[in-house]
Amino acid sequence: MRLPRFARNDKRRLLNNLNGDPQHVMTNARSKEKQAIRNEVWEKLAKEGISPRAHGIPPFQGQVEAAQLLRLLDIYQKSQRIFAPPDSAQCPVRVNLLQDEKTLVMATPGLKDGFYEVSKAYVSENLWKAVKSSEVIKYGRKLRTSYDEIGNIDLLVTGAVAVSRKGERIGKGTGYFDQEYAILRQIGSINEITPVVAIVHETQVYDELPYQDRDVSVNYIVTPKKILEIKNPRLRPEGIDWSHVDKGMIRRMRPLRELWLERG
Repeated sequence: MRLPRFARNDKRRLLNNLNGDPQHVMTNARSKEKQAIRNEVWEKLAKEGISPRAHGIPPFQGQVEAAQLLRLLDIYQKSQRIFAPPDSAQCPVRVNLLQDEKTLVMATPGLKDGFYEVSKAYVSENLWKAVKSSEVIKYGRKLRTSYDEIGNIDLLVTGAVAVSRKGERIGKGTGYFDQEYAILRQIGSINEITPVVAIVHETQVYDELPYQDRDVSVNYIVTPKKILEIKNPRLRPEGIDWSHVDKGMIRRMRPLRELWLERG
């Protein structure tokens, strides 16, 4: 029996790793660099009392102020349909979206159940509860992974562990936001010029960071005190790189499962 493509890719990557593939060695080195930066940021945020969490996408003191500053951006004011991840650090942003009569497209944790749409058409009160990752399934509308369902997204807002003044972004190491971006790009809901905004604390901003091909760069960094615009961020992935999608990811993530089945 012929192996499915993702299994053949897994086998090919394994053989390359065993043979000392230079690309794999470089990827490993970059991954280690990134993890060292994550550990540095988490330790500093905890030590300075900025965040109670020394892992993941950290919530931080001033995230409400950063969410308010985002409202001043022209691209935010003009956007009607905005994507945001389920991290707790972005909760003030998600609430503001609804208060500002915008439509929120929100990923579920780990993309397990894909994307949901939340708007004041569905929620008239308890906005904070409606945008929690544990409640979005109850208050939102489940979206199939297609352009017809998700539509055009005007702006993406994300958290980060670290970002740079050149637009590089380091997440918590799971690759969820990069995968969310790739899926939305794959179905045509976003394109290269769709702006990406990172909401972080000043402590999380670096001059430059290690970068890999599948990483999603940002156009703006919003902190509690200022807005930074990145003039020429790196080009972002054009869609899903199926060679880096294994069958475990397809089982766990509804959007990948739906798109894989469409591929036939």
